[in-house]
Amino acid sequence: MKKHLYRLAVLCVAVLVAAVFTEAVYSQEAGSASRKARIVLVDSYHRGYPWSDGLEKGVREALEPSGAELKVLRLDSKRNPSLEHMKEAGSRAMEEIKRFKPDVVIAADDNAQRFLVVPYLLNTETPVVFCGVNWDASVYGYPAKNVTGMVEVESVEAMVALFKRDAKGDRMGYISGDTVSDRKITTEFNKRFFNGGMKTYFVKNFEEFKKVFLRAQQESDMLFLRNYSGIKGWEEEEAKRFIQRNISRPTGSHLDFMAEYVIYTMGKVPEEQGEYAAKVCLRILEGESPADIPLAENKRVRLMVNLKMAKAAGVVVPFNVLKTATVIGKQ
Repeated sequence: MKKHLYRLAVLCVAVLVAAVFTEAVYSQEAGSASRKARIVLVDSYHRGYPWSDGLEKGVREALEPSGAELKVLRLDSKRNPSLEHMKEAGSRAMEEIKRFKPDVVIAADDNAQRFLVVPYLLNTETPVVFCGVNWDASVYGYPAKNVTGMVEVESVEAMVALFKRDAKGDRMGYISGDTVSDRKITTEFNKRFFNGGMKTYFVKNFEEFKKVFLRAQQESDMLFLRNYSGIKGWEEEEAKRFIQRNISRPTGSHLDFMAEYVIYTMGKVPEEQGEYAAKVCLRILEGESPADIPLAENKRVRLMVNLKMAKAAGVVVPFNVLKTATVIGKQ
């Protein structure tokens, strides 16, 4: 009888242990299965920069239905453009990526490629989706086995066609802050569209900008005024007044937030870039390899016309352009 009870007790313990073990294994598997996908967005710039904010908005809206966890890291390279800062920012971002262990990394704009992906992530096992890379991704070794994304292009020929309606010659000028991205863009513009003939002006501060703007009115017949970001001490209202007093050439930009300062804006849509990157992340999470996803180019454009600046420059905007544009600066 005692032996029988002993055997029964041993059997019960064995069953209990097996049940506990099975539950533990099941719990681990369930926990693994229910773990949210983790995605890191590495922004080359900073919160509050309109391009970065729009791109992040596109990422978040596209990811929201999936429930994926998003972590945003910022390199802050517009406000701190020194090589030392950008190298350190890339290193810090990599340390955070190691801690967070994301399933996919989104790298936005050129500096994230140069200071994070290329030195740390290229040709590793971590999938990377880039966006905001200006014109040529091959300079970073893309596409690669673990890297795909969207190349950022601009409607240069369409903008020049608008300029030429009122331009008195063919001399093209380009003014912008002195940044890595703008130096890359001017190289591509000159190579692809102007046979090296576009005159470039990179400025570091607002006082320098005013002097350069006056000079450019004499040295060019058409002018890209691309981006004030990177110009220290930029004063928005003073800049508008100064440009309006002195503008005498057709001007344009490909960035929406420059619309107050130029006649024509053919704005790229940052939300498009973020949305695309997020959707590619979801494809990778479902099992696709980055190597099997071809590179894409942005397509969406927002046309804006500033009538106040057009009037100041003596530019007559065609009615068919006004019909399709968002018009600002109405008198």
